[in-house]
Amino acid sequence: MKTIVLLIVASLTATSVVAQTIKPMPGTATKAAKTGNGSGIVKALDPKTAKVTIQHGPIAALAWPGMTMAFVANPPTLLRSVKVGQRIDFTVQVTAAGPTITAIKQR
Repeated sequence: MKTIVLLIVASLTATSVVAQTIKPMPGTATKAAKTGNGSGIVKALDPKTAKVTIQHGPIAALAWPGMTMAFVANPPTLLRSVKVGQRIDFTVQVTAAGPTITAIKQR
């Protein structure tokens, strides 16, 4: 009788473990990158760090209000086509690493 009870308990335990949803380990899950388009004015350029500071309007796709912030440009050569004070259109991609400008053009 003990053997039968132990077998039933063991099989129920194994079934519940197998039926559990497998979740990724903390820190290993990757979120999909979000992308948005914006317009603004170049406030500063730092080619050494590939950063551009932009005063931009709201970016609806990212639920961002208008603000002034620095972005990394990838590739850094994107910064060759713009100057401080220029009006621009740009594409920004937001990942766990932060926001990155992936396209930029003069208006």
